[in-house]
Amino acid sequence: MKSFSSLKEIEARKEHLREGIQRGNKTIAQLSTDIFVPKKPDTRKERIAQAVNVGFLVFDGIMLAKKLDSKYAIVMKGIELIRKLKKK
Repeated sequence: MKSFSSLKEIEARKEHLREGIQRGNKTIAQLSTDIFVPKKPDTRKERIAQAVNVGFLVFDGIMLAKKLDSKYAIVMKGIELIRKLKKK
């Protein structure tokens, strides 16, 4: 670790670190936007492909919920518990 001999050196180092943190924050924000914000489809083929993908995701989610419900009855027990808590 470098030792500092004046207040100006400390302030310069602090500013350098602050700029590095800001650059890192911008990079993280850009990467998270790229990952989590869906791109708008440009062509008709892309729109159809996106609709099919969404349909499969919905179907898969419904089938998973049904499987969990039939196998473990987790979902229905949770719903019943929430209803009981709301009534009280």
